[in-house]
Amino acid sequence: MILICYITIKMRKFCVKTLIKTYEFLFQWLCSNRLSLNVKKTEFIIFRPARTSLKNRVTLTLNGCKIFESTKVKYLGVILDSRLSWKHHIFELSKKLSRSVGMLFKMKNLRCDDKILLSLYYSLFQSHLGYGLVAWGPSIYAKTLFLIQKRAIRALSGLGYSDSTADSFKKFKILSVENLFRLKIASLMWDFDHKLLPNHFQKNFFKYSSETHSYGTRSSANANLAQNVLYNTQIGSFMLKYTGPKVLNTLKSLSFYNSCYTKKSFLSKYKTYLGQHICLKIFSFP
Repeated sequence: MILICYITIKMRKFCVKTLIKTYEFLFQWLCSNRLSLNVKKTEFIIFRPARTSLKNRVTLTLNGCKIFESTKVKYLGVILDSRLSWKHHIFELSKKLSRSVGMLFKMKNLRCDDKILLSLYYSLFQSHLGYGLVAWGPSIYAKTLFLIQKRAIRALSGLGYSDSTADSFKKFKILSVENLFRLKIASLMWDFDHKLLPNHFQKNFFKYSSETHSYGTRSSANANLAQNVLYNTQIGSFMLKYTGPKVLNTLKSLSFYNSCYTKKSFLSKYKTYLGQHICLKIFSFP
């Protein structure tokens, strides 16, 4: 079981007290419903900004057993760290992807057909690379994964260590990490534009320009999303509240967006578009 809490500079004492009370209430609820909690498998993590730290380490006590704060936890296959830097997740992912690259090189030496190699790439490499990409994609550590991806492309095409992989990306119709990230964001924004997301996302997360003012601007006439989210760091520029409207407004300017009536046809055309405009730079928008 994992308990998650976010600590700010001004409210950290209040948050710690709330965490302790919530933990005690949870334990009482479990006992009243005749349920048991495995303390040895229970951990909690406190998220905090990069330059914020707690003076004293938080420790919870349950039934005489102490539970110490964790700096990282694995949840649904994604490793979360207290700074949300995604450093540990990308480090573990890079080891997994490197093993897949080694397998691709071995299969290439066996002179396997390109279709078999592509099938192995999508099953062993891209399936792991794309999992949770919307969350950890903008991390500064994602550059490491792009280098590993280029090694995988060299394994598919038989290129040398210093050979360019740009043409091979287009040949095999494989998206770079950044373009794959764009595709994931575009898929989410398609659902929003067609009112397929849950109500919280649909009503509270994004706003159209026509909802923020009553002026007859081109942005409001084209049903564009408002881009009025402020940020003061480079990481802030990759927030979904900022990148989402920017990506959707760019999509609406493409000729094929309004002609697509299904999500499948849209993703197919957008993937082709991204393949023709391959981006080898981590990360730039739109």
